[in-house]
Amino acid sequence: MHRSTLVGLVVEAWKDLDRAVAGLSAEDAVKRHAGGSSFAWTLAHVTHQVDVWVNVRFAKHPPHPVVAQDRFRFGGTGDASEWEAIQQGVKEVRERALAYLADKSDEDLEATVPYTGSHVRLRELGALSLRYALYRAVSHHYFHIGEVASKRDALGHKVGDYPGTLEESI
Repeated sequence: MHRSTLVGLVVEAWKDLDRAVAGLSAEDAVKRHAGGSSFAWTLAHVTHQVDVWVNVRFAKHPPHPVVAQDRFRFGGTGDASEWEAIQQGVKEVRERALAYLADKSDEDLEATVPYTGSHVRLRELGALSLRYALYRAVSHHYFHIGEVASKRDALGHKVGDYPGTLEESI
């Protein structure tokens, strides 16, 4: 069985986000820049979606105690002061998600779970497919990678070009 290229694209999004936040000091990571959210909050925010949608809904794991907090959902304050705990939480969420996703084929991504969350269209449908969850996670990550890279460039940090090599997805 061949792993889905979409799963590979999720891994690439993680690599690119890691590259976008690489080298941040703890002080810069938790500071809000240009009126937006902190880098720490953004990292926890995108990881929250992976944890709640993939690990909780599909893999049936309990929510991660750090990144699955409601304050990291859409509409949160943008504040986060615990940079190291967030980084560790991201690592744990990703490891758990990858363990679940590692052997998923394209056909496996058709799996669905009931949906009662905040996305109106999904609530109307009543279901969330794993494929949609992963496409949404990749898109969400790249949206915020652009935000992080733009803010870091404005701060004089050089964080490179995105997306990266995409080698996991080809």
